[in-house]
Amino acid sequence: MPDYDPLSAVMVTDPYPTYSELRDSAPVFWSDRLDSWVLTRYEDCRAVLGDAANFASDWRRAGHESASTVMSMQALDPPDHTPIRRLFTTAFRDQDLDHIGDMALAETTELLEKFSTAEEFDFTAELARPVALSAVCRLLGVDIPPVADFAAQSDALVHGMDAGLRPEVLEPAMAARKEINELIAGWHHATRGPGLLTQVLAGAAQAGVSEGEIWNSSRVLFLAGFSTTVGAAANAVLALLERPEALERLRDPKLLETGVDELLRFDSPVQGTTRACVRRTTIGDVTVERGQLVLMLFGAANRDPAQFASPDELVLDRSPNRHLSLGWGPHACSGAMLARIIIRALVTGLIRAPRPPRLAGPPVRETRATLRYPDRLPVTFRTAGS
Repeated sequence: MPDYDPLSAVMVTDPYPTYSELRDSAPVFWSDRLDSWVLTRYEDCRAVLGDAANFASDWRRAGHESASTVMSMQALDPPDHTPIRRLFTTAFRDQDLDHIGDMALAETTELLEKFSTAEEFDFTAELARPVALSAVCRLLGVDIPPVADFAAQSDALVHGMDAGLRPEVLEPAMAARKEINELIAGWHHATRGPGLLTQVLAGAAQAGVSEGEIWNSSRVLFLAGFSTTVGAAANAVLALLERPEALERLRDPKLLETGVDELLRFDSPVQGTTRACVRRTTIGDVTVERGQLVLMLFGAANRDPAQFASPDELVLDRSPNRHLSLGWGPHACSGAMLARIIIRALVTGLIRAPRPPRLAGPPVRETRATLRYPDRLPVTFRTAGS
């Protein structure tokens, strides 16, 4: 079995050959490094995601301690999870997502016009981040913070997800969390426009949801909606720039619809998520004890040939495409539709640009385990040699 170190240079650069070896040789294995069971096959990952009775998002059910400040829609299980999930889902459906998508495309087009004569621009920092942040804030109905400041705070929090492997990232993450909490606290007293946050706060009492759960869930939605979408967009555009013919094919609107999900499957920004075992159970031929953690590797599951034909190829018309990049089951990403809309807007903007975009240099990746995407993605509209 290959050594699985999620922070190794091999895994940061290209984890998929290692994932393939693990699926074949050790589909379920114990990692001392992670103090967790690790799953690499699609069937096992999806089964655990859908089994809240045995595998908890609320780790307290498995004997772990969790602070009340982290109790959110994503950290609760049914039945506690159900009313808050329903409240947010209803509010999502009531938002004008088409308008948010139109605004995202307009902002993308405006920024690309500015970059059209530049020697190069950084897709991740200069395009994906501002467009994603604007869209998430419009959804919530709150003011848009300065992009550079918020991106730095978000990056520190994302690195903090790996604190179990890199203790040195914990202190900067805690400082960033404090700054973001202060930003969100300002929303309590600000005059908010119409949007998801206003709607869920108005409906909380009737739904039996505490205001604390609303704010905790809104913070998670705000942060994940930004960082995950930026990562997904950067991965998608990198895949397309490495395959110019695929980008050209996405001029077909029908292909763009299926293509966005295929891009999400092909290179998921979220490499995995963890559940805590509530009671002794089995996964395959392995016995998992109460309290033990189970890490599901979405990146490995999404390339499982038992679920996806030609899994290492980008098949833009793949259907059905039940990838796990946005989760599965009761905790599937509540902002999945918004993520797809933002990615579609960014890709459409590149397709409609007067000149075809191309890579201006190699992507730069920071060392992270939980979220994997190019932190710097240099793009140019200039022809080679000009």
